[in-house]
Amino acid sequence: MHATAPHVPRGTLSTALTATLILTLSACGGGGSDTDTSASSAPAAPSATSSLPQGRWASSGITPAYTAIVVPNTTGANLPAVDTVWALAQDATTLVKLQVNGAAQTAGAVTGNVYTLGTAGVTAVSGGRYTLAAGTSPSAAPQMSLQPLLGTTVLFDRSDAMATALKAEQANGRWQADLGAVKVSWTVQSAQPSATTTPSSPNVLGTSTTGCTYSGSTRVVAAQGLYRVQFTETCPGTGTATMQTFNGVATLSPDEARLTVVATNESETRATALLFVRQP
Repeated sequence: MHATAPHVPRGTLSTALTATLILTLSACGGGGSDTDTSASSAPAAPSATSSLPQGRWASSGITPAYTAIVVPNTTGANLPAVDTVWALAQDATTLVKLQVNGAAQTAGAVTGNVYTLGTAGVTAVSGGRYTLAAGTSPSAAPQMSLQPLLGTTVLFDRSDAMATALKAEQANGRWQADLGAVKVSWTVQSAQPSATTTPSSPNVLGTSTTGCTYSGSTRVVAAQGLYRVQFTETCPGTGTATMQTFNGVATLSPDEARLTVVATNESETRATALLFVRQP
């Protein structure tokens, strides 16, 4: 996932797949990327499945464009451990997080939220469903359709199966994300070797120009080319600091110059997208 536009397929998957994900969106208030709130209603907990093919997917027919990352529960990268879809708008204005709830590969339900980044806007996904069907030819690239997403139908083509795991040291170094008036700086050391390993100490430390501090971990995901990410953000407040823990994933550009982190807090009321650029 890289907002310059952000696996090993299972044996039960056809070489070519068409995935249709039908969503009904209903606003329920709540948090966004900058403001935490508890007004978001909690959907029914999804069950653990492995129904969607993993990888990076690029949208067509919508402005701004979206990049989606499908992360199966079997990777160990998701919390909770269910198939998860992250879709980030190219201009980083919107982040969609969906969790799949289906016992069969052909059809099932999804729950989640659409976050308007930089605001307190969050829209719950209710009554969402997905369906998967075989493609028109064995050589056709898998496709995924979200209907309706933000008032339209969006077609995604899988551009990368993300089948090669990242190495622990690939993201090492200094990174900076420019959020307009705010800049976030992280220093990353070698990632934990396993997505399911509990870190003994943080390998991510950082600060922001607003006085927030960051401490967390990146973990190698053996079955998919991304990192599992967990970090705690502590920001100054009136009389007392505010602290929130975020869970998500991070992808690395092929030239290793960009690190894209997408995550939500534990209550799913706030989301963030950090588009890091490697620093000298």
